[in-house]
Amino acid sequence: MAVDKGPVDIDSAPALASKRAVGRPRRLTLDAIVDAACAVGIERLEMCSVAQQLNTGVATLYGYVRGRDHLLELVAERMASRAMADTYGGTWQEVLRGHAALCFAMFNSRPEMIGNLIGGQKSDREVAYAANVIAMLEKRGLAREQALDLYVEANQAVIGAAVMLVRRKILANAGIDERGDVIPLPPGLGDYRPTLDRIVRDYEDRLAEV
Repeated sequence: MAVDKGPVDIDSAPALASKRAVGRPRRLTLDAIVDAACAVGIERLEMCSVAQQLNTGVATLYGYVRGRDHLLELVAERMASRAMADTYGGTWQEVLRGHAALCFAMFNSRPEMIGNLIGGQKSDREVAYAANVIAMLEKRGLAREQALDLYVEANQAVIGAAVMLVRRKILANAGIDERGDVIPLPPGLGDYRPTLDRIVRDYEDRLAEV
């Protein structure tokens, strides 16, 4: 899992930096845009909503990021960095949902990561991230075995949904009935949240019984 590598020097990336008149100060920075995107949240992230958060126009944002997917990746990296530091004060349910949203956003913006997982590729950073999420769950009252189970179940839901989201794009117009009409795909295809909600409710019930 990638983590925040610190502020990016916009002037060193002319393909992304917008041209400006000499002596005119920049209104925004890349860090400010990522901060605003984090405030909007991964699941609601759109260029227009970030622009509104910053009280600027969407076109201005394109002077700093290539588009929504690029911004999504930057937000995911920022969130991963914060998770590694465990500065998040939420409940175990919120930690788990935040982890799931982060991973799904990464898979959505970088589908090749799914193939890397299948191939068994992993980095020391990813191992450290996983260990940290499990530790965060433990700090919020879960036994280690419960934390491990939740982490694995959440990952299964997210990875499965990410794969089906890719398939959804491929199958969007594949189903044709006898009248020639397109057969709509199930609305939940490619959405991890219903499964994750069931996982969380199941563990809440188990904890209530103890």
